[in-house]
Amino acid sequence: MENNEHSERLSPITVQEVDVDFLPIVYEIIRSVEREFIDNSIKVQESQGCSLKVLDLQKKLDYARSQIKRLPGIEFNKQDQLKQFEILQTQLQLKRELLQKYRNMCSFETSFK
Repeated sequence: MENNEHSERLSPITVQEVDVDFLPIVYEIIRSVEREFIDNSIKVQESQGCSLKVLDLQKKLDYARSQIKRLPGIEFNKQDQLKQFEILQTQLQLKRELLQKYRNMCSFETSFK
């Protein structure tokens, strides 16, 4: 199992694959905290249930952090990302200019009769 977890950490993922759906768990925690109970035994049970939900939220947050670390490019700081973005924009502009140049060139027609 440890080998599987290690390979998971190394394989890159996309942003769409990152699981950041925390709202249902947060909602359940808030809902259980807002309830008022007259009976002490129910309060204790609800408190334990709330504690378990908080632990679930913590696990989900930890898992999301581990997924985010697997995103490609996450190791670069903002300046490096902006520099890379500028380089890619320049390359794109040059390629567009080349495409336009080739479109405007005269086409050579050769006919063999």
